[in-house]
Amino acid sequence: MGTAGKIRFQKLGPRRIRARVNVRDYDGETREVTRFGATQAAAERRLKEALRDRVGPPTDGEITADTRLRDAAKLWWTEAEDSPDLSKQTKEIYARALERILSALGGLLMRELDVPTADKFIKAVRTNHGPSAAKTAKSVLSLLLGMAVRHGALATNPVRDTAKISTGRKSRPRALSPEDEAAMLVKVAADEGAAELDVPDLVEFLDGTGMRIGEALGVRAEVVDLDAGVLEVNATVARLKGLGTLLQLRPKSEAGWRVIALPRHVVELCRRRMAMSWPHAARVIRVITAEGEISERPAGDVGLLFPGLFGGVRNPSNANRDLKEVLARVDAERFGWVTSHTFRRTVATRLDDAGLSARAIADHLGHAKPSMTQDVYMGRNVASAQAAEVLGRSS
Repeated sequence: MGTAGKIRFQKLGPRRIRARVNVRDYDGETREVTRFGATQAAAERRLKEALRDRVGPPTDGEITADTRLRDAAKLWWTEAEDSPDLSKQTKEIYARALERILSALGGLLMRELDVPTADKFIKAVRTNHGPSAAKTAKSVLSLLLGMAVRHGALATNPVRDTAKISTGRKSRPRALSPEDEAAMLVKVAADEGAAELDVPDLVEFLDGTGMRIGEALGVRAEVVDLDAGVLEVNATVARLKGLGTLLQLRPKSEAGWRVIALPRHVVELCRRRMAMSWPHAARVIRVITAEGEISERPAGDVGLLFPGLFGGVRNPSNANRDLKEVLARVDAERFGWVTSHTFRRTVATRLDDAGLSARAIADHLGHAKPSMTQDVYMGRNVASAQAAEVLGRSS
């Protein structure tokens, strides 16, 4: 299927040549393809271009070297959409990246996708949209071409040999000092505007747990064990295109599911929040189950610890904006740089200073790899004094 026979030519008049050939299409039927040109070479060239454009979509899941990327992408996206391992938020991110890939490379045949082509595309995304978009596009393209390798359409995945994406010089992870941390909590608690935005408790909760802001906004009364002083992190809040802000009953990643111990003051905070009554508790909110099904439930039944001001799911972007607004108001010079993620870095640094292992800290923060915790989340100022003591003894 997809092959052509011998090209036949016929002169129809001055500067008019007909080229035709029989082709067996991907549905198994044999058809004649015809093109015209002023010369035999021109007619043949146009006929070959037409044959090239007749390369059909994958048949019964088959991808060959002559399959176009846009057609292979249909099969890959079907698999991705059906995957229970990907959250709806991740699928939405993948869909945007796939759209960018197909816009630039969709017409290429599999055999035309080599390392230089993939590398040029990724660098273009890096230039036009930034390193984060380039990393996502690279990951999705690698997954797509990895499927092509499994089908035998490519010998190797060309994305693997593309250049590393430059993100520029990384700034040192910055955490709050113990003095700044204590001063910030006091100032935020005393700010009247912060209370109206329901920021003080959220700041104290983030500072005491190191949870992602989406995870914190997804905490419900049912996942907090006040007697044991532990909390199960098994949900997050996500904003999806066309659906708005939803409670997603699965964490950001597999490693994100965890049970963490709570400091005593956070246990008391949870106890107080769970006893509060919300003026709009009857509001219906949307929930995504672990299986990906969307349902609506009364907010009062869900029991969010940090609901929105109107009783629904609180948008993480809006909560982060409120947090930054309050911190800038209480002391812009001292806390203007702080975001919700700063508390994760601060918690990681405190646990590291206390002697916990990188694995234990990664488990608390919900990281699959301790290296992520060490490289991105632990604030560093000076090298360990213990190293100097060891070296001093050896001299």
